[in-house]
Amino acid sequence: MLEIINAPAPVRPEACADIDPKAAVLMGTLQGCCHPRALRLKARLATCRCGDPLAALQAEIAHLLTLSFGPAEAARRLQALQ
Repeated sequence: MLEIINAPAPVRPEACADIDPKAAVLMGTLQGCCHPRALRLKARLATCRCGDPLAALQAEIAHLLTLSFGPAEAARRLQALQ
């Protein structure tokens, strides 16, 4: 059966001018990821300011990167956060 999925609009760079710097780095780690969750995570990062929600998003992104690219590439992409 065909299922219709409503995807969020793409996140534009000019809309992200005031986001947290850590969120901007996390958004960069998702570049090139074609997984459907990547776009939703980018939209959540654009509205996230700091604190616990950002830490939870970081964990979700690490998991998604590991699934999409493997553990070595995920670690390389997340290295910018350290």
